[in-house]
Amino acid sequence: MTQKKTSDEFLSALLSGSGILVDCEFCKRTHFFNDSVQDFEEGELEDLLEKTQKNPDKYIPHSDFIEYGRLDGKDYVLDCPCNSAAKYEDLFWNSRSIISAYFKARANKQWTKAQREVKLAEGLPEFKQS
Repeated sequence: MTQKKTSDEFLSALLSGSGILVDCEFCKRTHFFNDSVQDFEEGELEDLLEKTQKNPDKYIPHSDFIEYGRLDGKDYVLDCPCNSAAKYEDLFWNSRSIISAYFKARANKQWTKAQREVKLAEGLPEFKQS
């Protein structure tokens, strides 16, 4: 069964940074910017390119910075072939009514607590600066 591709909307929401060398922690692939020789340690880019020749599925060169985000506590490369973000997008979308109800209940609880704290603060004497 082929998993659907993660939507651009979900990937856009997930995006939190970019770099020249990022490991996708979901599939253990190494993604690197192969035109950024000045940003690597001496011999590091050459080593990555050599590893790409031996294992092209694990070492993936990019012609630009690698965009990534944090998902479930792990780094996820946005255009990684593993497409691991798709199952999270499906979970979130298919559970949207549950998630929405949770957010509403949680926000109401925080709002009630904030209102209580405002009432307590209103009873305190005013601070005057000299």
